Amino acid sequence: MADVRKEYAEGWHYINILDEFVKTGTLPDRDGLLNTDYLENYLYDVMGDPFVVYNVLSDDIKARVFYDNMLAFVKQIVAREKFRTACAQGQLQKMKHALLWSERKKRDGWRRLLSEIRDEFHEYGFDERYYSERFGNEGELADEEVWKNMIEDWTKAFDHKRMEQQRCDIEDIRSRHERNLRQNLENIPRYLQKNEVEKEMFFQAWGMMGGQWNTLIFEQHLRIAKVQKRYPQLERVANLMGRIPDDGGNRRMSVSHDGGLRLEHASRSDIHGVAFGNDMLSMLPFECAQCGDDALYDVFLYKYSRNCLQTFCHKSETLKPSRNLSCNPATSKGPMVVCVDRSGSMGGNPELLANSLMMKLLLIAERQKRDLFLVSFSVGARPIDARRDRTALLDFFRQVSAGDTSAVQMLDTLFSLLKSGTYVAADVLWCTDFIIPMCGEVQRRKLMEYRRQGTRFYGLKIGHAVDMGWKELFDEIIEV
Repeated sequence: MADVRKEYAEGWHYINILDEFVKTGTLPDRDGLLNTDYLENYLYDVMGDPFVVYNVLSDDIKARVFYDNMLAFVKQIVAREKFRTACAQGQLQKMKHALLWSERKKRDGWRRLLSEIRDEFHEYGFDERYYSERFGNEGELADEEVWKNMIEDWTKAFDHKRMEQQRCDIEDIRSRHERNLRQNLENIPRYLQKNEVEKEMFFQAWGMMGGQWNTLIFEQHLRIAKVQKRYPQLERVANLMGRIPDDGGNRRMSVSHDGGLRLEHASRSDIHGVAFGNDMLSMLPFECAQCGDDALYDVFLYKYSRNCLQTFCHKSETLKPSRNLSCNPATSKGPMVVCVDRSGSMGGNPELLANSLMMKLLLIAERQKRDLFLVSFSVGARPIDARRDRTALLDFFRQVSAGDTSAVQMLDTLFSLLKSGTYVAADVLWCTDFIIPMCGEVQRRKLMEYRRQGTRFYGLKIGHAVDMGWKELFDEIIEV
């Protein structure tokens, strides 16, 4: 029961309902413990509206608009409840302590306690007169069962009051929220079509707005997102952090080596398979066709530069490693930690690139349901839970780069995250110009140890600074 209450208090129960509806168009069965929950009732009412169902199932942009609008509504209601619950901690502690009262304390204090409960919870179903009559009779206070029933009724009245307050909160903002939701579902797709905004760019810019539409603010975020079109390296870094294969799928073709050598006898054909590479003498005919076609030549160069040409495997060698073309699932995805340099040397265009990359990574984290932790650093370091602390995230985007650079506090913050079980086997990115003095031997050893344990370290190097020795500590550093 305690776990269920925590899930409701943190809002995850309602978010799971939204996730299921947007993903499948169906509503989960209502067999939970809190069926009188007004917020849950409201979600089911909204998601049962044919207008909403049609829009969510017919268009993924409208589905995202609906989801974020409803998520903002849920967070607002849950935040009010959490504030009231924090204020009511004294009441909850008083319930807990009352169960442990001695007979003497019950005899001396039951009248005062019933009076306090009556004043606050009489209208929420607590029957003070019943317990006053029972405790007024000699010997009734010694009945532990009756005393426990009183505490239980007190707890039920407390929950009843909390739910009534929730109902009032919902009614307070319900009409305004529903009006905004319908306007957004109608106006946002029309705006995107009129201004020819690409879907991927929309998702990134909209993701920064917390479910509230504002044309001016959206266009500001959109300009930042479009920076990725001028710098394809940002896409490369995002794919590394998201562990996304080049073809965008969750599985990729690869040639596996079993480490042994195999003796090949005479065969009817020298060709025994297909692999990926950039050997132009062995590429498949349709790859040759792309090379000779003006319209597809850029595609050919792209595949050649990434060793993605499909080529024949030959049996020309008597002894060679055993190879098989296989389809391997992508590695399971852990959390992402992004360390962004906010020192003075990152001002201007480098800061713009870093912000654009963060928007891309935030979208990937949301789609993959992965944690994303942002560490903003210069001399000091500031950690931010990017997916959950929207206020701090927006403060980061408004922050102007200034000051010197030090990796000491940033590494301490990073290592404290990686030390916790939540961030095991994380993908770590440094977004910086790498004009950073090398850290000490102890921190270098720690970084290499985390790499051996499965944590991946990537870097986006912005600018032309001379390497200070950081490159050997990373899995890969991509330069802009």
